[in-house]
Amino acid sequence: MPPDRVCGHRWLCLNRKEEWATSPGISLPQCNPYCDEHLSKSARFSIALRLASFLITQLTFRLVSAAALGKASITLELLLGTALFVGREGFRLALTKEVGDDGSLLEWKNDQQQWKSQQLTNVAWLSIPVGGAASIFALLLHLHNCHNIGIDAEQDIQPDYLLWDYKLAGILYCLSSFIETLSEPLLIRCLQQMDVASKAKAEGAALVMKSLSCFGCLQCSRFRWYVNNLMKLGGVSVTEGASSKAHFSVTAFGISHLVYALVYTTTMYRCARSSIGGLRWPKNIKPQMSNPYQENKGNRGLGYQGKISNFHGRTLYLVFVFTIGGLFKHALTEADKICLTALGSYYDQGVYALASSYGGLAARLLLQPMEENARLLFSRQGALVERTSCCQSAKGKDNETIKTRITCNILDELEETYTFLVRVVLYIGLLFAAIASNYSSILLYMLAGQRWGSNLEASAALSAFCVLTAFLALNGITEAFVYGIARSASDVGKLGVAHAVVGGAFAFIAPSLVQSHGALGLVAANCISMITRSIYSIHFARGYFAKASRQDSRKSILYCIAPNWIVSTAFGASFYITRLSARAYEAKIANGRSWAVAGAHHIVVGVFSVVVTATLTCWLERDIRGAIMTLIKQKGV
Repeated sequence: MPPDRVCGHRWLCLNRKEEWATSPGISLPQCNPYCDEHLSKSARFSIALRLASFLITQLTFRLVSAAALGKASITLELLLGTALFVGREGFRLALTKEVGDDGSLLEWKNDQQQWKSQQLTNVAWLSIPVGGAASIFALLLHLHNCHNIGIDAEQDIQPDYLLWDYKLAGILYCLSSFIETLSEPLLIRCLQQMDVASKAKAEGAALVMKSLSCFGCLQCSRFRWYVNNLMKLGGVSVTEGASSKAHFSVTAFGISHLVYALVYTTTMYRCARSSIGGLRWPKNIKPQMSNPYQENKGNRGLGYQGKISNFHGRTLYLVFVFTIGGLFKHALTEADKICLTALGSYYDQGVYALASSYGGLAARLLLQPMEENARLLFSRQGALVERTSCCQSAKGKDNETIKTRITCNILDELEETYTFLVRVVLYIGLLFAAIASNYSSILLYMLAGQRWGSNLEASAALSAFCVLTAFLALNGITEAFVYGIARSASDVGKLGVAHAVVGGAFAFIAPSLVQSHGALGLVAANCISMITRSIYSIHFARGYFAKASRQDSRKSILYCIAPNWIVSTAFGASFYITRLSARAYEAKIANGRSWAVAGAHHIVVGVFSVVVTATLTCWLERDIRGAIMTLIKQKGV
């Protein structure tokens, strides 16, 4: 297998170029160097800002309790995310489907296109009142439920203070939801025009300011004047000495979200003003006296008899359909938060929030970009297969033979690419599950401080998240193939049914696991869901290649994606060795040794295990070794 296969669209443009270019009826996708460079710069800028935000957040975790983190990161984040989802998801999906090939709505040739463009703009600005209504509903729901707040472990702090801290934080969350909604029409325009630079700039700057403001507010909560003023704002009286123990930690998160919304919205408006065409405001459409629809009654695209609606009817219908249909997807995405909010304590929510923050780093920084690029690659390769299979321009027996041979070659490359990427992510997942899972305590000591490093529940939950990473890696690439290849409504419908079944199974098993094992049980329920979804995705891929007339003598796809047995054995041995080392580390901590001194030997064992398994992988997996060498050569050039 050629190592250039893993280079994404560059491989797609260069590999077998001569053979495809000379084939009748086949056109190749073209690479855009300027677009690639522009996207690369925006991605690097966004990653740098997110890294800075992550480093500041580590200081924040050192200053909050598990209960406060649970209230802010699970309960209120669920409230904020639901309000934002209802107000924007349907508009984004519907309006990005109404854009032309050039990605712009600013150019029109006649009145019809001009009116339609303004109608779509008016629909985009409807996201503000819809999002505002969702924010108001979320606020009313929060005020109704905030009286049910529990005291949790902080029994020495007055309930009135806890109630006001939670209530004020929820109000700030809902206010930030409304302010962020004000930028939605501008974000929709960025998506239409593929303006990733403006979006990355606004999100990056807002994330940094959010982290800084949260850390600053938590520091201010140590001062009595700050705490007393917040209590006076809520009409809460505190006895002498109690204010020294009271910290508005949840409110600090609410203030940080408000700062995020203000910075994000302000940056988006500034970028929109400096863009081509400037801001496009909603307008009342007033057609000219010579209305082409009045003269030609057969054309009723935008209106008739001189009357034109201010909104595009078909797009409004799509907004409604996508919003209603997306609610189930949102429920599946936020199922863990919903389950914890309904059944878990604030302490369990905080433990899960911290574990997911660190455990999800690999998924957000490494696996998610791989999944997005793989989906694009599979989609393009699938389109080439479909194009060559349906091409009718070739005439004659010789041309038909050439077309069949090219189709088989593309299918061979597609199957090899699929099995290669699945094996790569499986090795990444094994690295986290077998080795990294035994280093959760050291990671918490290094990043979050002694409060979290000595927390056994947090350490166990983070170790479980490392195991979950393996299943997330497998599910991400296998589902990327399904989304990239699926072309028919039947395939999409079957995928939706599969997700519905998985969601029902999660809703059935998660409550009992959460009640019995807390955050650890929720991670276990997620592992079961990811396994089930991966099984369906692999079944889809197996069926796809079988329908494509693959030869029966070819090796099973399950055999091709399975890791090498020697490497798998090495990972198993590494897990056993690092587990023994972790127990020795825990014994030293229990005897009063510092985590740095006690963990030095443990870290050396882990590094040795990683080096051995990585060496065996590169030695036995020649295609992976070739891909790594190719990437090194490209970096050198």
